[in-house]
Amino acid sequence: MNLELTETQSQIRNTLRELIEKEVPFARVRELEASGRSDEILWRRLVEQGWLGTPFASELGGGDGGLVEAGLLVEEVMRRAAIVPVAEVLACALAVLRSAPGERANALARDVIAGEVRPVPALLEASDRFGDVEAVVTAEGRLTGEKLFVDYAEFATHHLVAAREANEIGLFLVARGAGVECEPLRAIGRTPQSRVRYQSAPAERLTRAQGLSELVQISRALAAVQIVSCMQRSLEMTVAYTSVREQFGQAIGSFQAVQHHAANMATWVTSARFLAYEALFDLEQGTASEEQVAIAKAAASEKAPEVLMLGHQLHGGQGFIEENDLYFFTLRGRDRCLAWGGHEECLELVSRTVERKQDWLRASA
Repeated sequence: MNLELTETQSQIRNTLRELIEKEVPFARVRELEASGRSDEILWRRLVEQGWLGTPFASELGGGDGGLVEAGLLVEEVMRRAAIVPVAEVLACALAVLRSAPGERANALARDVIAGEVRPVPALLEASDRFGDVEAVVTAEGRLTGEKLFVDYAEFATHHLVAAREANEIGLFLVARGAGVECEPLRAIGRTPQSRVRYQSAPAERLTRAQGLSELVQISRALAAVQIVSCMQRSLEMTVAYTSVREQFGQAIGSFQAVQHHAANMATWVTSARFLAYEALFDLEQGTASEEQVAIAKAAASEKAPEVLMLGHQLHGGQGFIEENDLYFFTLRGRDRCLAWGGHEECLELVSRTVERKQDWLRASA
């Protein structure tokens, strides 16, 4: 994979960064955190300007991008700690399109691009394993069960729920309304998250079991990108601060120990970025394995705590007050480290293939 952005990708990144920095003051993010709300102002702006269509085909009303472009969109939103379900909504629509292509999937993508539908994943249950699904759908299309840690559940129009119908796992679209009860939870990242109970809620099957796997892989790769975004912002803010903060008559950034810490931060951010975007690229090409995506997520989740804490350490005392915007990225980053599988869970998945024989010559051809 070529890590250099194309001209179009650079334009996407730069234009979106300028928009979000202008539209999302940190003061509003703090207000939204305190009230447990989603940023409806930014969401409307993203819909109006067509940003949600970035990774979809032009015949659906999109921008002819793919998963890498979806990653760029998600990264830029996280750079501002914006409280909007961009990663969740895009993952749902893309997973359905890729695992169950057809008119129904196309219609869902069009509705997402137009802002008429806002689906979020609802997968995890008490077992905390994506493959363990106890929620059931009756022959009459009614879903009953409970899901945990559903991001933006109260602010979605629909939930994309993993459930069993006739003992077969699939993804079901459930409108948030009658039969859907959301209980807000307190999340590390201070973004909306809920326990959701479904009681005979009307459900429409969109995919079979492959859809669940696709949704987990896309969401896991996008979560790795979110973590990278938080680490990158911490690095940038730390370099900027150490360049102007003086001690003993000179900027502390000139001290060798500080430079070593910053260099380590930059190295870990760069390596995690490469793995995250390589996973998205290979998912787009259909060549990514479950283990590859897990490695990308594990790498980001393992190094993020160290990068983020070094940022606070190099900021000194003021790095530990919430008036400093650095805390946004520490909290969001640590939250995403746990989402879609922490580094130990992902490495456990990878360990199952350690003894598998590999044909390295064929793999590199």
